[in-house]
Amino acid sequence: MTRFRIHALGVRTWPDFVRVAEKHHGVWGGCWCVSFHRAPRGGGVWGAGTSPKSRRQLKERLVRAHRSHAALVYDGADVVGWCQFGPLAELPARMGGPTRLGLAPPDWRITCFFVDRDHRKEGVASAALAGALRMIAIRGGGTVDAYPSETRGKPTAGSFLWGGTVSMFETAGFRTIAALGTSKVVMRKSVKSGAESPMGNGGRRRP
Repeated sequence: MTRFRIHALGVRTWPDFVRVAEKHHGVWGGCWCVSFHRAPRGGGVWGAGTSPKSRRQLKERLVRAHRSHAALVYDGADVVGWCQFGPLAELPARMGGPTRLGLAPPDWRITCFFVDRDHRKEGVASAALAGALRMIAIRGGGTVDAYPSETRGKPTAGSFLWGGTVSMFETAGFRTIAALGTSKVVMRKSVKSGAESPMGNGGRRRP
């Protein structure tokens, strides 16, 4: 992972994020990584539309308002992937499964990953996860939930791995707390404020 540098998604890094997102036509079918920002029951946030253009505009508004967080992985000058994370108020969508299972809500969620098609199987997702955990520690820590797929013994297309894999999260210290359907699970980890994570230390409080 020393090959990669990690930076937070923000106003300064927004153009780099846009460059790789446009290369992949807005990623995940034009999502622009806003699906988890949408309120429950299909409601939008800040007047979000359904077209890729409106999703891009929404993503930029959220980034400029510091309401969208991600650990961006750089290889040289280019972003080659990221891990999106945030508190529940920032990423409210798709909480129905954990709620029905009677799970206590986490402080943070890790909702999705993206890896540039030219850099897959190079450890980008693992680097992004480590970066996200460091950023969470810097922001005060707390419980962190993720929703990866169990791929061991199951051939799985990469397009279905937007939530990461169980083995990757196990390596990062997460434990499975519940199943979501036949292939996805809920995993949880407690991150201490400023604690040493796979990417280092930090001490600032959560925004």
